[in-house]
Amino acid sequence: MQKRINYSLVFAAMIVVFSSTSATAIKLDDNRIGAISQNCSIIKERLRRIESVGAKSRVYLGTQYESIYSGLMSNFSLRLMRNGIAKQDIANQQAAFQSERERFRNDFIGYSQELQSLIDMDCKNEPIKFYRQLEKTRKKRADITKSMERMDEIISKHRQSVLVIRDDLSKEDTDE
Repeated sequence: MQKRINYSLVFAAMIVVFSSTSATAIKLDDNRIGAISQNCSIIKERLRRIESVGAKSRVYLGTQYESIYSGLMSNFSLRLMRNGIAKQDIANQQAAFQSERERFRNDFIGYSQELQSLIDMDCKNEPIKFYRQLEKTRKKRADITKSMERMDEIISKHRQSVLVIRDDLSKEDTDE
């Protein structure tokens, strides 16, 4: 029975720590403060795992975004220029993607710093301060998500632009 109660408290603490809702949606009451304080070591272990997985994800995503930018967008734009086909929307998408990629990198650095500050905090003795830092960390994580969504949107627009160019070139070939 004691284990079941402990698991319930751990679960409650995890909901408090890892929930993506904002600070205004969740009131930090005595039960939640107690759950954070009581399960501090478990929470910190989970945060360390999140940090580890996040670092790997950042490397993976950074590599993928770099490949898309240099291997696809830049090369395609260069090829168009060499063939005398000037498309401003392609150039704009390339510039927007490069800018957003830099923003993603900076957002991830900021998030990592906030997460490290959270991990370094004493949640057992300062659960309220810990929770406030958690909220800051969540906001930084949300910034990363928004940046990724913007890059996905740029990639989608770029793909559509490439398809339009392909169709235009195909029409030119059949007209000749």
